[in-house]
Amino acid sequence: MVLVVLAILITMVIPSMIASKSEANETAAATTLRNIVQAQVEFVTRKSSDQDKNGTGEYATLAELSGGVPIRESLGGTKRLSPVALVTAFQTVTANGEVLRQGYYFRLYVPDATGDGVRELAGGGVDPAVDDELAETAWCIYAWPQRYGTTGRRTMFANQNGDITFTESATYTGANAPIVAGAAFAAPGGADDMLGAVAVNAAGRDGNTWKAAVR
Repeated sequence: MVLVVLAILITMVIPSMIASKSEANETAAATTLRNIVQAQVEFVTRKSSDQDKNGTGEYATLAELSGGVPIRESLGGTKRLSPVALVTAFQTVTANGEVLRQGYYFRLYVPDATGDGVRELAGGGVDPAVDDELAETAWCIYAWPQRYGTTGRRTMFANQNGDITFTESATYTGANAPIVAGAAFAAPGGADDMLGAVAVNAAGRDGNTWKAAVR
């Protein structure tokens, strides 16, 4: 009888604990995205990087914002951001150009000359394909669970406009999830195009419905 009661309690408690942890991770990921949005605003406002010397700053990568790599100046810079705009956890960028934090992966894109998103380099930093002019006006980031259903369910998106949207897709799980730069953008547009309108309460280019997150 005791074993039966214990089994019942386990089946009730463990799913509840997982759900609670999952929700906490989602809340933390959304807060992190808002912090990244603010960090980008500060970085570009201060003109911390102005590759084309036109008086307008460009947006940064996660490793640049956290001081993990030097600011890009001609892609051979030696100066690191100080004080840093993000916590030092964002200095650790994987081979896929992603950062793992609190049960979520984060991947940032900056546009190339065609408007297609270019992800951060392995280990952190800016890919030479990034276009200086377009990097002054656009960037975007995705955050998705390390293990779908366990560390979170929502895949989230943010860009230079500051609004956060989300979708739920079991395919978006683990390292190097199959998220393209244009996944959360509305049609028409290419899979990697990140300069169009964002899908809000509508289907994105990945076929999933993206919803506005509650602030």
